Amino acid sequence: MASQVSPGVVIRERDLSTGVLTGVSGLRAGFASSFRSGPVGKITNIGSERELIDTFGAPAEANAADWLVAGEFLRYGGQLAVVRAATGVLNATLDGSAVLVGSKEDYDSGAGASEKFIARTAGADGNNLYVVVVDKGPDWTITKTGHGLNVGGTYTDDAAVGHEVVEKIDNDTVRIIQGNAVPTPASGDTAVAFSNSQWNAQTIGSTGLTYKEIGPRPGTSAFASERYISYDEMHVAVIDTSTNTVVERMTYLSKISDAKSPEGASIYWRDYVNLYSGYIFAGALTSAEFTTLGDDPGAAVASYGATAAAPKEIARILPTAGGALSGGTDDYAYTTGEIAAAYTLFQDTEETSLDFVLMGGSMGSEADTLVKAGAVAAVANTRKDCIAFISPFTGNQVAYSGGSALTPAQQLENTIDYFSSIGSSSYVVKDSGLKYTYDRFNDKYRYIGCNGDIAGLCVSTSTIGDDWISPAGTSRGGLQNVVKLAFNPNKAARDDLYTSAINPVVAFPGSGPILFGDKTALASPSAFDRINVRRLFLNIEKRARILAEGVLFEQNDTITRASFNAALSGYLSEVQARRGVTDYLVVCDETNNTPEVVDRNEFVAEIFVKPTRSINYVTVTVTATKTGVSFTEVVGR
Repeated sequence: MASQVSPGVVIRERDLSTGVLTGVSGLRAGFASSFRSGPVGKITNIGSERELIDTFGAPAEANAADWLVAGEFLRYGGQLAVVRAATGVLNATLDGSAVLVGSKEDYDSGAGASEKFIARTAGADGNNLYVVVVDKGPDWTITKTGHGLNVGGTYTDDAAVGHEVVEKIDNDTVRIIQGNAVPTPASGDTAVAFSNSQWNAQTIGSTGLTYKEIGPRPGTSAFASERYISYDEMHVAVIDTSTNTVVERMTYLSKISDAKSPEGASIYWRDYVNLYSGYIFAGALTSAEFTTLGDDPGAAVASYGATAAAPKEIARILPTAGGALSGGTDDYAYTTGEIAAAYTLFQDTEETSLDFVLMGGSMGSEADTLVKAGAVAAVANTRKDCIAFISPFTGNQVAYSGGSALTPAQQLENTIDYFSSIGSSSYVVKDSGLKYTYDRFNDKYRYIGCNGDIAGLCVSTSTIGDDWISPAGTSRGGLQNVVKLAFNPNKAARDDLYTSAINPVVAFPGSGPILFGDKTALASPSAFDRINVRRLFLNIEKRARILAEGVLFEQNDTITRASFNAALSGYLSEVQARRGVTDYLVVCDETNNTPEVVDRNEFVAEIFVKPTRSINYVTVTVTATKTGVSFTEVVGR
């Protein structure tokens, strides 16, 4: 353990099965692609197709081949750790500035700091958002002389400023609105009162919605009232202008930076929006755009004129602090560098727990697809606690538009050549499958890689059985949602594929497509060249790690070693009972924890297991004998 400097646990693996033949338990797969929405360059856990849509948007034509692979994996019961690749996407902002704020972490670190409001996720969908910031708001009741004004008309004051008439109280009195300005009564008119009823009438921009559709008119919070402050409450709402509907309401927030709810939670508007909004970040609003707190004018200010004091700045509707967002852009065409960088985020085993890594769909060329496949394989090969699933390049088996159909021989050759660039590894699984499936989001059929299905079969196998059972065959290996296969290999082709450690996906007459192989990409004969064995050892190693972490910093004595041995042996005994191993041995005693080892603050345990192999080759001999011959004579026993 000389390589360890700080306390930790190292799991080593030793292969003593060489000369025989030559894969972790869990349900989460790492996956990276471009998306319509969602955080950029950040790992997000997804548990269902609905959650994938809500977080990252439904598939567009440009990302459907990737998206559907992830969706298929979720259908088998798996979970995803998703990264949206950092492409040329931009967030919509209030003034249309070109910014990229990939996640809340980016925003908190200063990205987009100069923007007033920013769409929470990058993409063109942010251009449909309209932000409303609203508080109590002043309106004015004017006693007029002979203007004959009605609701919807315009009252013009001495400053020649137009005001919307929102209510006719009687023949001489109307209620008006004019943004944030205090009206100057026209000659002969008087401003006689302060009114609260504007809320029900004023429209929000060009949406046709009124403020009452956000919620009741804000007033004074209990927190402010206790401090003799008035009208600190405000609402923040987000409108989807494509449907003119309020999609988010954050009501009864406060302008006071340390304001708390009766339960003690912060209700300061900016902090609340940035913590809880699903649509926007709130940024740099200036004092001219956001009203400072002041006194309630109340009855003390009953009229306005040359000698009357205007009300102090109080809570009011803030038209310049809200409005339509723009400048958001989509970009689904990630580069090899961007997708490789996205998958690199999965390499830290302490940051994210993974059991699988999915390749998703093909890129535009075989060369670029191989770079992507290599990045996927690198995650598993670096972590050594998960398995990467790789599918062929679409062009290996499906002719491009206008091209001649590929023969089965060409499909076979292309597929084997493609996978020859993927190095030997027991942490990688290669399949021959491209399936034709219905994309209900875009109402068309398309070919997608089967890597999501193959990983999904591992999930469903664990659900109905155990990690160490092979996911292949007619009992457990049936793929879902397949119209047809791009390449359906015959027996000779399957032989060539299997020799190259490529698992055939085949549709036999009268049955649907089946995974008909359970090899890992390990080139040399070993127990680890089978998926079930690789998954068995990863399962054991994860359990051993958990138990080993439990003894860190404990007393290094016989009691601790005996306790560890008993816990691990109990687990392995269960695995044996469930047909994962035929035999096992745990050595954790004075023989490998010598005084010298103990003095180095080390703890050593060795696990020996005989994994149960899957059946890949069946030979059945049917023998006819003469009537009078004894079977004992024939069999020899």
